[in-house]
Amino acid sequence: MRAAPIRLATRRSELALAQATIVADALGAVGIGVDLVLVTTDGDRDRSSPIAELTAGGAFVASLQVAVLDGRADAAVHSAKDLPVDGPAGLVVAAYPQRAAPGDVLVGPAIADLAPGSRIGTGSPRRSAQLAAIRPDLVTVPLRGNVDSRVSQVERGGLAGAVLAEAGLVRIGRHGAIGHRFPIEAMVPAPGQGALAVEAERGSRAAETLAGIDDPQVRAAVEAERSVLARTSLGCQAALGVLATATGGGVRVWGFVADSAGPRRAVVAGTGWDDAAGRLHRELQL
Repeated sequence: MRAAPIRLATRRSELALAQATIVADALGAVGIGVDLVLVTTDGDRDRSSPIAELTAGGAFVASLQVAVLDGRADAAVHSAKDLPVDGPAGLVVAAYPQRAAPGDVLVGPAIADLAPGSRIGTGSPRRSAQLAAIRPDLVTVPLRGNVDSRVSQVERGGLAGAVLAEAGLVRIGRHGAIGHRFPIEAMVPAPGQGALAVEAERGSRAAETLAGIDDPQVRAAVEAERSVLARTSLGCQAALGVLATATGGGVRVWGFVADSAGPRRAVVAGTGWDDAAGRLHRELQL
């Protein structure tokens, strides 16, 4: 007998639906059907607060978590970078599916072609701080809205460019708007960027089923990145970037932070994910 479909909670935005479809397709490939449960979050309702403030407070994930806990959904799909490190005790990240490109890009022209004083949109303190190191002559301005609306502001000429995650642009088919890809050494991404996190109730059938689409390497990398975030007690409003990758014999982690002590970068190697996260935490003096 065919198993009952898994009910996946998702936001209604184009990107969120694209991400939910990625998870649905992965489940479909192993014979599991999916029904989408559309949820409007506090972050969707709030059109005025800075995007980093909303993300730090879990405004884009809490309503999805409630939908799982109250039984309206079996699991919830999040952008991993939006997921606070302290979540409801009854939920676990049951799957980190295959990760998309984790880096940041410039929508608009190549960065070398921007005139001094050009206005660049970003809602991220992390991106603003790193862009200032690359091109201190540029002016960053607050930017929010869905991915398509951010791209449109550049295309209409309201901004000379905007810094966004490559993964989001690719997932909604707007990769043609990319004018420059920042190397990791220059623009360290947010912890979890490019990854999806699928939450379910601990010990549930959904959690057991979702384990079949979990990517162990993505899980290890994202959990290392989130471990650094948890050790710092910093949130998405902080100018913190972390990216972990597997190497032949261990783990390499890139890190960036800008705080009252000034901007700092580090690249460390460790024998395992937790070891590398601890080394980065100490190297950045967090």
